[in-house]
Amino acid sequence: MEKFADRLKTIRKNAGMTQEQVANICGISQSNINTWETGRSLPSFDGLLALADCFVCSVDYLLGRESEESIIVINEDLKYTSDEKNLIDLYRKLGSKKKEAVLDYIKWQLS
Repeated sequence: MEKFADRLKTIRKNAGMTQEQVANICGISQSNINTWETGRSLPSFDGLLALADCFVCSVDYLLGRESEESIIVINEDLKYTSDEKNLIDLYRKLGSKKKEAVLDYIKWQLS
């Protein structure tokens, strides 16, 4: 099973994000991200949840209990407008209930 530190670093790099960007989205310090990626410490439960929301994956995936096939990594070759990037950043900050509501609203708009 892959170590948490390795899994976190891999998913962050695959998402094309810096430690600072992840920290800003999660509302934690960049130094925390660094210590987690180097294996010097582990995040709290709240930290794990924030990371899972940031990367749109499960805590199980972050802990190495699920394979990479269970998550979607956004292709960094795709080009996003500033509005699209802003929408993604804002969406990642929402809790799971609000994410569901946003998705339901978008589906309703498209029907």
